[in-house]
Amino acid sequence: VRQGNRDPWMSPHGCFRTRGDDEWISIACEDEAGWQALCEELSPELADDPRFASLELRKRNEAELEEAITHLTSERERWELTRALQGRGVAAFPAQTPQDLASDPQLEARHFFERLPHPEVGEQAHAGIPFLLRHRENGVRFAAPALGADTEAVLSDVLGYSHEQVQKLRESKVLY
Repeated sequence: VRQGNRDPWMSPHGCFRTRGDDEWISIACEDEAGWQALCEELSPELADDPRFASLELRKRNEAELEEAITHLTSERERWELTRALQGRGVAAFPAQTPQDLASDPQLEARHFFERLPHPEVGEQAHAGIPFLLRHRENGVRFAAPALGADTEAVLSDVLGYSHEQVQKLRESKVLY
């Protein structure tokens, strides 16, 4: 059975809309202390709702719980809410766009993005390798290839075409 973002042992556990254009926060309450802290931050009335009085009841009424939480999170800014919930010990973090990741101070401090020159579009940021290798140089070795950059090597080295065959294909405008 598909569960989406739900978890069999935690509730709430999901991704909830926040204020802004298509902005979200993931929240996971691992235990009753996390649930109580979430309620204190979002709305103390949630803790008093009999439908959500225990994990078993929260799981049974999960759709209603998620709707109630979304109603509350959609009024808050995702980073402000993240800091507030984390400050209370609740596992929470916003969903991030590629633009968010490209300017993330933690990723920048770890030199995750490598900027490499590209022959057609200039310097571009590339996602680095998130671990260190022992038996080869670390990092991204080269920028993404331009369209057609490897065509001749593939045709000759992999497919066994002769130089003359490749030239004929090029002259007949079959190749880019």
